[in-house]
Parts: sequence; structure tokens; C-alpha cells
Amino acid sequence: MANNFQNLADFLKAQAPTCVHKPDGELPYRFVTPSFGVTAGADDKADVSERSTTGHYLQMYDWDACFFSQVSPRLGLPALAPDVVRNFLALQENDGHIPRTVSPHRIWDKGDQAKPFLCQTLERHLKTAGKDDAEQAENILTDAVLTKLHLYLQYFEKNRRHDSGLYHWRNVLESGVDDNLALIYPTEAAKDENTDLGKFPDGEILAVDASAYIACEFEAFAALADRLGKQELHSEYQKKADGVKQLIEEKLWDKELNMYVGFYPVDKSYVRVRSWTGLTPVCMGIASPERAKLCIETNILSTEHFLRPFGLTSYAASERLYNNSPRGLYGRAMVSNWQGPAWILVSALVCRGLVSYGRSADAKEVAQGVLTSMRMDLEKNKTLHENYDAETGRPLWAPDFMSWNSLAIELVELMN
Repeated sequence: MANNFQNLADFLKAQAPTCVHKPDGELPYRFVTPSFGVTAGADDKADVSERSTTGHYLQMYDWDACFFSQVSPRLGLPALAPDVVRNFLALQENDGHIPRTVSPHRIWDKGDQAKPFLCQTLERHLKTAGKDDAEQAENILTDAVLTKLHLYLQYFEKNRRHDSGLYHWRNVLESGVDDNLALIYPTEAAKDENTDLGKFPDGEILAVDASAYIACEFEAFAALADRLGKQELHSEYQKKADGVKQLIEEKLWDKELNMYVGFYPVDKSYVRVRSWTGLTPVCMGIASPERAKLCIETNILSTEHFLRPFGLTSYAASERLYNNSPRGLYGRAMVSNWQGPAWILVSALVCRGLVSYGRSADAKEVAQGVLTSMRMDLEKNKTLHENYDAETGRPLWAPDFMSWNSLAIELVELMN
């Protein structure tokens, strides 16, 4: 079975270098694009980016770049993570804000903050750096870098933290899950009953994913502070990480769905839908063992909800709005669809979580479906896409997509 995916692994290794670009313009270090074989920043002067027309991503995106760089050593691209992190830090504003979409000559998606993965990406690199990289690793983490990362986290605390201690996004697009119904919050109301139907509460919902990511980012920052002997800072952020984890358990667990859900503090209601982002505490390994077991067995491994023939769904198949359309809609804008299609990111993060809870056999079962979709795409179309029909394996949108598809290398190794 493992050999069935060797061609996929070889393809990833062959194409990954074409995602890496030399320093240019506002980006002083090597940077990466989600699409392979493209000219970075070619649409910087365009009114509409190619991501909306051809599906090609010509900029560097926050979590795309972080996840790609996390596995880049497996793809023959060592020490890429520090370059990715330092590029984002180079664009930091005085208040700590870091843009999430950057290009040599333009900042895209202005106002959105880079998602909380920079500390995790750097700490992961330092933890796994080989002996040959040890001296380089020591030079990467400096007091100046730690200060910038601290300011970055303080921006989240000032601008994305609710009084409850949980976190929200600026909007659903900042979250990266463009049309996530856990943030858009579907309602049954008819138009004449509610004149606010065109308004989305995505910037107010206390989000499972935002809170889970920030808890892990705090913990990674604590580890970085410890590496530099900053014990007070280490203790402060480890305590903050533990506090957010506890709040997730106390405030966001839904005992009927057996998974985590968002909370809308304006009307004190829970967003009771099965979106993959409600699985993120399990993905990140921070859910309590008891709740992780419930979530895994009644949701992740359920063919009724998330486990479909060609990958985990991004939105449960049991939900009434589940679909496998190539594109989604946010307001009037066409965006990537996370209301059903199988994304490699979802399966890869869930598999990381399953392995962390000692469930490698289940992780292999999850990995099989999405790897099969990718293999079929490669055999038929000689490329990879960003998402797939979870029922048929049909590629949907964004050809020549690498980004977190690179995480499939972890899944292939898992199958071995």
C-alpha cells in the first residue's frame, strides 16, 4: 500500500523547490508561494489577483508558508522556516501587526493579521535542527527576534482577545477558512424577520481555531523564551497558554456534538455546526484525552460526519449546507470552499493529532482517502489541486498547488 504513493512523494520533492524564491523587494529572505512553477508577485499591480481568476497564488501567505516550511527539510529544502518567519517579522508595524499576505512589491489583504504560527514554526525548526544546523539555529533566535515575536503576540492579546480570555478573528478571511460556516453562522430566519441577514458576525464569534492556535503559539513562545534564558517571559506565556487551553475546555465544548464549537457573545449563543475548525483542539493535541476520544470516535472517524471515501470533509457531510462546489461565497466575493471539500491540511492536521493521542492506525485510515485523491489527480492531470470532492476524489480548484499539500509527505511516511 505504501508504494502506491511513492510517485506522489517524488512529485512533491521535485516541485517543492519551484515554490521557493530569492529575496526580492520587501522580502529580504527566501520566500515561498503556495503555487509551484509560477512567477512570484507577477500580479502585484493587478486589480484582481490570479488566485481569483486562474487559482494560482503568487504571494506568500502566512500559514501556507509556515506549514510548507515545517516539512521542507523532508523535501530537500533545509532551514527554510527561519527565512519565512524573518520575512514576516521584517514587515512588522510598530503596534505588532504583521500582514498575512505579502509579496515583493505589495501587501495584500491589508488589515488582516498573520495567523499565530510564526512561533510554532520557528520552535519546530529549532527542535528538529540537526547537528550541522546547530550553530545556525543559535544565530536565528536572538533577543531582537524574540522581542518582535513578543510584540506580535501582544497584538493578538490587544486586538483579538475577548474579555472572556478566548480569541476571535478580524473576519472569516483572516482565519484562512474563507467561507467557514462556523464563523458566518447560518440562520433560519426569513428576511422580513431579520434585517441583519447580510451582516456576518465572523469578527465577534469566539472561535475554536483562533483560540487553539493562540494557545499553542503562546506555548511555543514560552519555549523560545526558555531557550534564551528569559525565565519570567517563559513562565508568563506558559501560564497564558494553559489558561487558554482551560477556557477552551470550559467554554467551547459541546456535549451533544462531542466536539468544540464557537460562541457568539452578543446573544450568548453557540454556533452548533460541525466544521473542521471545531476539531482543532484535537489536531493540536491540546484537547483533554477523554474529550479527544469522544471527538475522534463520534466525529472524525464517523462516515456520517467527516470521514468520507476521499478524505476528511471540511464541513460535516451530515450538515444541511454540506457541498463539494469548486468555489464558495463570502458576501459577494467568490472564495475557496471549506463547506465540504477535502483539503490536505485538514487530514494532515487531524493525523498529527491522532498520532499524538496514540492512534496511528486511525491516522492511516484517515490519510488513505486524501492521498488517494492526490494520487488520482497526479495520474490524470499531472498536477495537484488545493481541494478535492470528498465523495469522488475529483479535483476542484487551484491547480499547481503545493502549500500545505506538502504535508502529504508526512502522510506518505505514516503509511510506510
